[in-house]
Amino acid sequence: MNPRIRLLVNAIPMVNVNTGISRYLRSLYAEMERVYGDRLEIGYFDGLKVSPVMPYGPANLNRWAKGVDLFWEMPVYPALIVRLVFHFIREALFHRGCKHFDLYHEAGFFPFAVPPRLKTVFTIHDLSLIRFPQYHPEERVLYSRLFFRRRCKGVDHFLAVSEFTAGEMRACLNINPENISVTLEAHDDKIFFPRSYEEVKAFLTCYTLPERYFLFVGGGDPRKNLDVVPEALKKAGIEAPLVVVGWSGWSDEKSWKNVIPLGYVSDDEMAQVYSGALALIFPSSYEGFGLPILEAMACGCPVVTTREASLPEVAGEGAIFMKGPRDVDDLAGILRDLAGDPEIRQRLINKGLARAGGFSWEETARRTFEVFETVFK
Repeated sequence: MNPRIRLLVNAIPMVNVNTGISRYLRSLYAEMERVYGDRLEIGYFDGLKVSPVMPYGPANLNRWAKGVDLFWEMPVYPALIVRLVFHFIREALFHRGCKHFDLYHEAGFFPFAVPPRLKTVFTIHDLSLIRFPQYHPEERVLYSRLFFRRRCKGVDHFLAVSEFTAGEMRACLNINPENISVTLEAHDDKIFFPRSYEEVKAFLTCYTLPERYFLFVGGGDPRKNLDVVPEALKKAGIEAPLVVVGWSGWSDEKSWKNVIPLGYVSDDEMAQVYSGALALIFPSSYEGFGLPILEAMACGCPVVTTREASLPEVAGEGAIFMKGPRDVDDLAGILRDLAGDPEIRQRLINKGLARAGGFSWEETARRTFEVFETVFK
């Protein structure tokens, strides 16, 4: 019988709201525990201690959001100092807690410094901090530059969330292809599935939303090109508003006409807002994976996106592609067709549901566990 692998996960992202890396870790390890619980002894580091139980997000979301907003308002170098202080405290606590583990999985900015005996697997989601530093807060870019490349040298094996990201890693970091495994992300099919009319109606009533709306999911990061969508809706002459879901530290969607910012919503509510939308509009210029388009397709929501980066790899034949991320005229025409022709929407819904069915966290967990076994030997 194979020995159990004692695996330590940096679960600090799980302490934050359930988006991005937090969603990746939570979904992956829910499946890891279910399928490989007898082969893994998992410890989750929450920034202070190691626990056998996954940490949860902030108990008080408003307080968390105010803290994040306050940090964003700080000048660059004071913010960098604060980040470094937290980093070194957490790294010391992590180092103390890693003594009884064989393997360490990191999915955040970069791995902590660890003893040589502890094997490290590092999931890279994208390289936007290297490719597009102008799209990130300056303190975050400086923080990454201080550590990222140096810490990559100590990694035993890398995971990439898409073939596109694997290519970026080879090109930007000169990583040996044999040292990279692609483990695609997926959607949680227990949450993201087409919701009933009654469920969607209750959600719209609760948030005072109209029955017809387009949807944008994500922060106001400039590479997401959120500003293109209101302009396209105006040019198309469509009265249906744009509902924006997600925390935004970059843009001020409240100042735009025909835009309704919802902020952060729960996963269950997210599935409801996907299910009721005319379409998800995702005109991003750069994504390591692009999970919102997969979640939307799984909920029976038509998807409009771009052919940039990883997005064609995820969307396949299940989406309508814009000519370019900032092509307002093309997007206006697409939205006009979707708003006015139910048959076009239904064809796209069917294609999206079929495409989403090809992704699963069970397969991602299987591939990830195979890497853990190989590195552990």
